[in-house]
This record gives sequence, C-alpha cells and structure tokens, in this order.
Amino acid sequence: MTHTRIIVICENRAHMTRDIMGEHGFAALIKTPDSCLLMDTGQGLGLAHNASAMKIDLAALDGVVISHGHFDHTGGLMQIPAQKTPLPVHAHPDLFAPKYVMPRGESPTYIGIPFSQTALEETINARFEFHSDFTDIASGVFFSGQVPRTWSFEPSDDRLVTETKDGFVPDPFNDDASLLIETPSGPVILTGCAHSGIVNIMEHFAEKSGHQTFHAVIGGTHLGFANDPSQLEQAMDAFDRFQVQTIAVSHCTGNEAAARLFHRFKDRFAFAGAGWHMDF
Repeated sequence: MTHTRIIVICENRAHMTRDIMGEHGFAALIKTPDSCLLMDTGQGLGLAHNASAMKIDLAALDGVVISHGHFDHTGGLMQIPAQKTPLPVHAHPDLFAPKYVMPRGESPTYIGIPFSQTALEETINARFEFHSDFTDIASGVFFSGQVPRTWSFEPSDDRLVTETKDGFVPDPFNDDASLLIETPSGPVILTGCAHSGIVNIMEHFAEKSGHQTFHAVIGGTHLGFANDPSQLEQAMDAFDRFQVQTIAVSHCTGNEAAARLFHRFKDRFAFAGAGWHMDF
C-alpha cells in the first residue's frame, strides 16, 4: 500500500454503501503504508457490524486513538476483539474524567466513557498511552495533545459539564484531541468532535508542524453549536486561509452548518458518513 486511506466506520448517517448502519457517534480507520489505526469507536451499536460489512479486520489494528471521553466516541471499545499483544490506546490523561450533560433545569445525565480503564485492559488487552502534548504516535501520524483555546469566537455547549469536588462545572474539554496525518497529497486533519474549536485545532497543528496549508479536514467540527452566524463565517474563512481542499464533515457539524458549508465550498465539501472513504 503506497497511499493513505481514511474510512468512516461510524457516523450519524449511513453513506450510500450496502449493509451500513448509522448511529449518533463517530469512528474512522486510518490506513497508511506503515500502520492501521482506529480513531474513536462510536457508541457501540455499529462498529463491529459496519467493520464487517466493509471487510475491516478490527483484530489487525496497530493502535486506537480516542478523541475525548464521551460515550458516542468510546462506547464501541469493547467491540474490538481481544488482542494477543497489548493494544496501544492513545488519549489525553483526562479521558476518564466524569462527563455529564445537564440542560438548564434538568438533572445531570452521565455521558462519559462507559468502561473503566481496568476493564478495558483486562478485556481487550488495551495499553493506555496518555499524551498531554503534540506527539508522534506512528509514522506520519501525530496526536494533537491539549489544544490551546486562542480563538474566542469558537462555538461552545454550556450543557456539557464535568463533576469536580466542588460540584458540576463546565467541561473544559482538556481531553479533546485530533490527529494530523502526513499523506502523499498533503497534511490531513482528522477530528472527533472538535470541542477545542476547529480553528484552534488548525492553528495548533500549523504551529506544531509548520504546515500553513492542509489538504483535508475530516470529521466532527462542532459547528452545529454556533449560536452566532459570525462564528461559522469565521470558521469558513479559516478553511480558506489554510487552503483546505476537502472539508468532509461528520457527526456534530449539524445540518444547517453543513448546508452552509456546502453552499460556500461546493466541490470542496463532502458528507463523511459511515461508509465514506477518501484516498490520499
């Protein structure tokens, strides 16, 4: 294999591919000439089913990356077959922080990772490797680490909280991480939900890697939670500033934001649903 392929396995919508199911969540496979990595696992409904339909062998993974500790990105971890040798699982140290959704006037509902670290180590032979900083995790694949929040206009969701000794507080999403993948076509960014802010993520990777352009941005952008229209406009301006050739959105981008992205970027836009793939 001389190219890189990214395949979306789990996403809210099923792409036009036979026997694929949609679910609220995200998972994608990254196949490079040197490694096979799984980023996120959906919520546990479709990972094994869709992987089988797409003839993806989850027993042949070289590693797993978790973008953050929400159930819709971690719930499929137990669908990964038990590995003969320890399976590296790359994540931020706050992966297991207690996460909840708490709409105003309602009681909190737990939405964090549904398994303990010990259970995952014992059941699928996971070996957790926690990174706070930008880290090379495979040949040409870089884990973002904690992303600085420098752009004040990024969308946020005040319903999402974490539990501390002082009670429930807004989740800072220190664990939100993305990947930078070097490909023959150019650098590609793969996100889970982009709770850090999609522009912050691009700026972070530009600063760490020296790249001033990105061939593609794929995954959840969290732009569906932009309350101010100018937030989306500034994000779209940033895609142009970084000369992103393919903007392939998933999951938490939202229908209205996706429609506006399509209207502006036309042939540069794609819906990255379950079953969608792209070669580089």
